[in-house]
Amino acid sequence: MTPEKIKNIIAPCGLCCETCFAHVEGDIRHLAVKLKEKLGNFHINAKRFETLLGDPVFKKYGQFKAMLDYFSSEHCAGCRKEQCKIFPDCGVRPCTQQKNLDFCWQCDEFPCDKTQFDPVLVKGWILMNEKIRDIGIEAYAKKARTRLRY
Repeated sequence: MTPEKIKNIIAPCGLCCETCFAHVEGDIRHLAVKLKEKLGNFHINAKRFETLLGDPVFKKYGQFKAMLDYFSSEHCAGCRKEQCKIFPDCGVRPCTQQKNLDFCWQCDEFPCDKTQFDPVLVKGWILMNEKIRDIGIEAYAKKARTRLRY
């Protein structure tokens, strides 16, 4: 994988953008689109299946369809191309752009308090950047693309 490709999938904070539900090229979006295609007009039959199978779960099909529609729509091209859609107040992207850095760990001030993350995210952010620093971005990217995000 080229360094440019790696930078397009690994955000400056260390998160793998492709594993995010909002990413245009991510697996979650691609699989949601595929499932939506396979289900077709199932919503028309959901009420019928509730009666036929006697299963009240089909009453919730509208909510499921709304989530599926959300997951299958295009939301984000990645943190290096636009401000994060999940954390719009993220301070990482503007900071690394201003300092012309690829990743937070490269900064003399790392770790800092500029991320605007909550304590749980700060802990993950530090661990991810330490891992990138320790094993290198290529090895990190390979693992990050297959690791569960949520």
